[in-house]
Amino acid sequence: MFHLEFQSTREPTLHRFLEYDARLARQHFAQVRTVVLYHANIQSAPSELDIGTAMYRVENVFLSDLNGDAALKEVEEHLRIGQWEPGDRLRLALALNMNVRSVSTAFERVLELVPAVPDETERDLVVSAILALGDQSLNDQQRTHLRKELRKVSKIVEELYEEGRQEGEHLKAVQVAEKMFRKGASLSDVIDITGLSEQEAEEIRRKLMN
Repeated sequence: MFHLEFQSTREPTLHRFLEYDARLARQHFAQVRTVVLYHANIQSAPSELDIGTAMYRVENVFLSDLNGDAALKEVEEHLRIGQWEPGDRLRLALALNMNVRSVSTAFERVLELVPAVPDETERDLVVSAILALGDQSLNDQQRTHLRKELRKVSKIVEELYEEGRQEGEHLKAVQVAEKMFRKGASLSDVIDITGLSEQEAEEIRRKLMN
C-alpha cells in the first residue's frame, strides 16, 4: 500500500505516521510504503524511528529541492505546443509549494495556466490536487482568490463549494438550536426557526441534557 502525506510544517517525530501505517498493515495485511512531501519551507525532517523492537522508515521528499518557476515554465511550454503530459499535472499542482522566486508571481501564473489545460478531466484532477496541496503557502486572501478562480474552470470545485456552503449552513443551524434549547425553547420552536428535522433537533436536545 502507498501512504502519501503532505506537510507544511516539520514533523518532529514519526510516531503519528507509525500509528497510521500500523493500522493499515493490520487491516490489510500488506506492506506499506510511506512518502512524506514537505513544503519548500522545510529542509529537513526525520526519516527513521527506532522503537526498540523495530525500525520504522519513511521516504521524505523536500519540495525545496525543486524549482517551481522551472516547473511552471515547462507546463506553459507544453500547453503552448499542445503536448500536455501526466507529469504536468503534478508540476502545476505542486509548484506553489516548491522553491519559487516570488510566491505572488507563481500564484498568478498558476491562475493563468489552469484554464488552459485542454482536457476537462485533467483540469479537474489538477484543480483537485491544487486544492489539496497547492495553497498551503498562501495567505487567506490569496487562498480565497485561488478557490474563486478555480470555481470558474472546474465543476469539482463548484461541487465542493456547494457542499461546503451547505455544511456551513447546517452547522450554523445546529449552533442556533443549541442556544435556543439552553434558553428553554420548545422542540417545535427550534424546528421552525432552524429548519432542522425533528430527529436532528431531538438529538441535539438529548445531547445537551446528558
